[in-house]
Amino acid sequence: FRSKNTGAQIHSRVRPPGAVLPFRRMAPFTEPDGDDDDAYGDKTRTVVPREHLLPLSVSINRKLTTLCPHMDDWLRGGVPTRSVTEFVGEAGAGKTQLVLQLLLSAQLPESEGGLDGSAVYVHTEGRAPVGRLKQIADCHPALLSFQKSQKKEKHDFLKNVILVQTLDDPGGLWTALASVAQILEQSNSPEPANPKGSDTANPGAGETPNPKRKPVRVLVVDSVSSPFREGDASKKKGAVERSHALSRIAALLREYAHRHEICVVVTNHVVDQVDDSRRNDANPKVNHRNVFGPPGVLTTSGRNVTPALGLFWANCVNSRIFLKRTGGSASGF
Repeated sequence: FRSKNTGAQIHSRVRPPGAVLPFRRMAPFTEPDGDDDDAYGDKTRTVVPREHLLPLSVSINRKLTTLCPHMDDWLRGGVPTRSVTEFVGEAGAGKTQLVLQLLLSAQLPESEGGLDGSAVYVHTEGRAPVGRLKQIADCHPALLSFQKSQKKEKHDFLKNVILVQTLDDPGGLWTALASVAQILEQSNSPEPANPKGSDTANPGAGETPNPKRKPVRVLVVDSVSSPFREGDASKKKGAVERSHALSRIAALLREYAHRHEICVVVTNHVVDQVDDSRRNDANPKVNHRNVFGPPGVLTTSGRNVTPALGLFWANCVNSRIFLKRTGGSASGF
């Protein structure tokens, strides 16, 4: 037939009504798949067996317990490996508390929700909370139960945490994360991490290399937004430089997560959300909050907030967990 618009002749093959579609043969299968071939009266054709869908609760990645039963239920078992997970919230919401628990739970056996390995802690804000880490190791019920099950000698949780401190600027964070590559390669190699007669870089401030340390299973960055506080992202040049630095950091964290099959966990701050209702009322077609932001309005301590580092960083993480304060307590979703 001819097109009404262009007048060009278009050839079309129309299958007459009642015609049987040809069956395309595929790779044969020797084992029956359970389908009823007799229903079609054709035993010569090859039937492709169906593959059952995996349930939502099943994951190909291992999970690490947060030592919080409610949080583990929300995450369907814990924080996944081969993934970048972010805890975001205001100061005092419990971000550092959760990541410190992950540093310790990673050393538990897999039968108790751990990964039977060690952890790397990259700290970017002031003094590292080593005292708080020791308190959790000495007082948490799950860790105490594991200590009682040790028959030979008491497990030292702090010796399996590598502390890496960095300067509070984007360049210092990149340098610290790049140095983690050597720690991961040494810990995951079959040879000792620091053989005699070899010179290795200091894993962290005040850290002594331990040849008996288990492979690294968790990398924590607390926090990823602190080095970017001093930058001016309001100007075009500052925004481009920040996006470039965040892109490099995100790519490196994802590479670590997939290559070494570890959990990568970062913390992030929040900033106050400016009320732009007047601008949206003037132009109802433009509502970036509803299009690009999370559903609803994030509130904490009675004010509207949004995660720091903007939309670009929001697309760099695989999972984001928002922690908020309600009165004198903290909660999350």
